Amino acid sequence: MQAFAVAALSIWLCLGATTLAESHGPQHCTSPNMTGVLTVMALTGGEIKATGHYSYDSTDKKIRFTESEMHLNKTEHLEDYLMLFEEGVFYDIDMKNQSCKKMSLHSHAHALELPAGAAHQVELFLGSDTVQEENIKVNIWTGSVPETKGQYFLSTTVGECLPLSTFYSTDSMTLLFSISEVVTEVKAPEVFNLPSFCEGVELEEAPEGQKNDFFSLFNSV
Repeated sequence: MQAFAVAALSIWLCLGATTLAESHGPQHCTSPNMTGVLTVMALTGGEIKATGHYSYDSTDKKIRFTESEMHLNKTEHLEDYLMLFEEGVFYDIDMKNQSCKKMSLHSHAHALELPAGAAHQVELFLGSDTVQEENIKVNIWTGSVPETKGQYFLSTTVGECLPLSTFYSTDSMTLLFSISEVVTEVKAPEVFNLPSFCEGVELEEAPEGQKNDFFSLFNSV
């Protein structure tokens, strides 16, 4: 775990963190409702796995992710997920063919919220520490997801607890989740409504040994 944290922190520093600030051990924070753009990259090979818009309901723990048509490498339908963490299920929606699959989610952890049990590592500045308009203060957190045996390194803004990036690694995947164009509200809450053609869809059993979670969904696209 210590080696992972050091390696992840080195990656963050290379991405532009300029000045360390003294850490005062902030308490665990909760992200607000928000929308934005999520880009997922596999660090092995540098492949962009997905990029698109997300909406996050932090109260009811729902995420809708719709892959952007600008992701031109796709040969199949664009990914469209509705994840209902409180219910422990997600829907893989195909708007073009008006079909969907309903499957179990085996973990509540995801890249848009600081997981429970995250350990604070350091507070630092991005940009200038002397010009207020040209910096942003972020907290760096690390931890593990017991259900997936994955380790993460996550950055959030100081104050609003907006996630900026998450480095996530298991024995089988290493992914970087980057979040941008964040708006701290969901102007179209209807995105969390299940399409009519998905209503009544039976829960599909995952293949033996397969566990579905936020991170593995993006590793498979």
